[in-house]
Amino acid sequence: MLKTRKSLLRGGLPGLVAALALAAVPASASADGLNLGLNGCPAQKIEHPFSRWLDGGNYVLAPGGTFEGSLAGWTLSGGAKVVSGSETFAVHAPGETKALSLPSGSSATTPPICVAVLDPTMRYFAANDGGLLSILRVDVIYHAPGGGTLTLPLGVNLLGSKAWAPSLPVIVGADLLGVLNGGQATVQFRFSPAGLGAKWRVDDVYVDPFASR
Repeated sequence: MLKTRKSLLRGGLPGLVAALALAAVPASASADGLNLGLNGCPAQKIEHPFSRWLDGGNYVLAPGGTFEGSLAGWTLSGGAKVVSGSETFAVHAPGETKALSLPSGSSATTPPICVAVLDPTMRYFAANDGGLLSILRVDVIYHAPGGGTLTLPLGVNLLGSKAWAPSLPVIVGADLLGVLNGGQATVQFRFSPAGLGAKWRVDDVYVDPFASR
């Protein structure tokens, strides 16, 4: 279920909506540090953390997504904890020193995040400490406007190395599930190792508000 941005845009409507949204942004506005409040979601700082991997999309950091400070709103279970050793590319800021450790049987769930019809993808950095049979599962938890939640798998990460690497873009697809309320939805992302001897590290969790590529 992991898809690249190119395959997403080939899907039709989401790409068309993203293109229209980009056309509406004034040409004089700079994407670096730009604060945007779209479809009722709070304004958030735009970054370009994946540009060195030929992904020039505009991303916003998930709350607590660097694991450097407060993890208010995060739910950690089964031994998930913050450890020393940030992702090695310093995409958010130099000098960061923390990451999230996910041993076998653990999980970590982000705080609720506001996403809109223009919020189709998320990315993060991961390192596989568990070997060839270790995979990292990512689920999305949708909060329906009338109450209740719906949990669906977004995909799995199959990296075979302990070296840090960016994930592929993962499609959120809130607009496709009909859970939007006035153009927005509330979601959470859950990371959990799976497979024999699964063990992972995760850092710098981002959401793309534009699908700009």
